[in-house]
Amino acid sequence: MKKILFSGLIILAVMLLMPLAVLERPEQVSAWTGGYAEIPDAPLAASDSFRILDTTSGEVTEMTAEEYIFGVVAAEMPALYDTEALKAQAVAAYTFACYRRAENTGKSYDLTTDHTTDQSFTTEEAVREKWGDGADEYCEKIKKAIEETKGCMITFDGKPILAVYHAISSGMTEACEDIWGGKLEYLTPVSSLCDKLSPDYISTVSVTVDEFKKALSEECELSGSESDYFGREERTESGSVKTVEICGTEINGSRIRSLFSLRSSNFEVEYSGGNFVFTVYGYGHGVGMSQYGADYMAKQGSDYREILTHYYSGCKVEKVF
Repeated sequence: MKKILFSGLIILAVMLLMPLAVLERPEQVSAWTGGYAEIPDAPLAASDSFRILDTTSGEVTEMTAEEYIFGVVAAEMPALYDTEALKAQAVAAYTFACYRRAENTGKSYDLTTDHTTDQSFTTEEAVREKWGDGADEYCEKIKKAIEETKGCMITFDGKPILAVYHAISSGMTEACEDIWGGKLEYLTPVSSLCDKLSPDYISTVSVTVDEFKKALSEECELSGSESDYFGREERTESGSVKTVEICGTEINGSRIRSLFSLRSSNFEVEYSGGNFVFTVYGYGHGVGMSQYGADYMAKQGSDYREILTHYYSGCKVEKVF
C-alpha cells in the first residue's frame, strides 16, 4: 500500500509541473453517451479511411484513419500521458470508429464531430496552436503511438466492440446496462482503484436553493424542508446513483448529473448553509476504459494490450490489416 501511495504521489507531483495546455481536458471527456445497436454479423469491419460529418458546417470530409485517430487522441487524452496509454487510446478510438461505421452503413457519413454522439475531434493545426513550443514533440509522440498500433482492433466474438472510455472512474468501472440500459458482455465492472489517486477524482458543485428549484421545476414538485428533499436512492455495483427520490419522485441519477453539470453520476449531496452541495467522484460515464487508469497502468509497466484487455472484459486485441 505504501508503495502504491508513493507512486501515486510521484505521478501527482510530476503532473503539477506539466504544461497546462497539454493537461487540459476537452469539455467532453467520455466517448459517446447515447444509445447503441448491435452491429450486423459480418467479418471484421476494418477501414483505412472514414467519412466525417462536421455538425457545424454540415460538410462531410473523407480522411485517412491515421488523420482521424490523431484528431481523436489529441482531443481526448492529455499528450503527456504515457505512450502505452496513448496507444491504448488510439486502438480504442479506431475500434469505436469501426463500430460506428458499421452502425451507419447506408448513410453519407461514418461518424460525426458531435462529441455527444461520437468522439471528440480536433485538427493538427488547432493542437499545434494550443501546444505552442511543445507541439512538435507532442504531435510526434501521438503519431508514433498511432503508427505502432496501426491495424489493431479490439474484438469480441470476431467483431469490433463499442470501445467507450471515460476520464476517471470512481474506483471501479460501470456496467453498460446500469448506465445505458443495454447489456454488452465486455462492458462490465472492473477494478480501477488507481483512479482515486487522480487530482481530479473528487469535485464539488454548490447549487443555491433557487437554482435547485428552477432546475427541477419540470421534474418534480418540491415541498417541505430543503434538508428533507432527498430520500431513498439506488446505486450501481460501482457506486453511481441509478435513481434517487426527491420529494417522493424517483429521478434518474444521470438526469441529476445533467441538470447540475456534475462530472459523474457517482455523487453525494448535502444541504448546508442554504446550498445543495454535491460531492462527485470520478469524471465521465464510467463505462469501459478509464483514461487515467490506463496512464497509471502504463506507468506501472503494462503495455497497451494489457490495458485494453483489462478494461474490456473477454476481448482480444487483434491485428486486422
